[in-house]
Amino acid sequence: MTICSEIEKFQTLIVGLLGFVGVIGTLWINAKLARQQRRDELAHERDTLRTALIEELRINRHSLRENIASLKEPMPDGRGSVLVPTDPMDGAYRTFLARIGILSRSEVHKVMNAYLLLQTYYGSLFIISVPVQTSDCSVNVPAENVHLLIGMQERLIEPIDEAIAALE
Repeated sequence: MTICSEIEKFQTLIVGLLGFVGVIGTLWINAKLARQQRRDELAHERDTLRTALIEELRINRHSLRENIASLKEPMPDGRGSVLVPTDPMDGAYRTFLARIGILSRSEVHKVMNAYLLLQTYYGSLFIISVPVQTSDCSVNVPAENVHLLIGMQERLIEPIDEAIAALE
């Protein structure tokens, strides 16, 4: 018996095993590529989410700083109140809220804290103000409550800065 005759005897089994190993190898490689593709998609989605939230938080921070600066200027005579918008600038946050779990725990904590404080701020405006009859999007804050408004806005800057730093 030579090796050739042994191979001939088991050639169907050998070819079957080689085919099976080939199929298993192909499935394994395809699964590995699919996992890598999913990781890449998730990384891209995470980067997109971070970018959108960073920019929205920067816009909120800039708006707050501008408001604080203008509120600290002396009020001209006859100006008994300040018109303050009550619409939150949180479109990106609301849009991506269902996907926020792809961020790290620290990022989620700081971002949600910043946005929850912003929402609380907008709700608190109604406590220190008088609703405007012509608009549902703003309130009048009387001059005697402007110092409260400035304090509320100043307390928002640090959590927003922390959220931006965590996302960067």
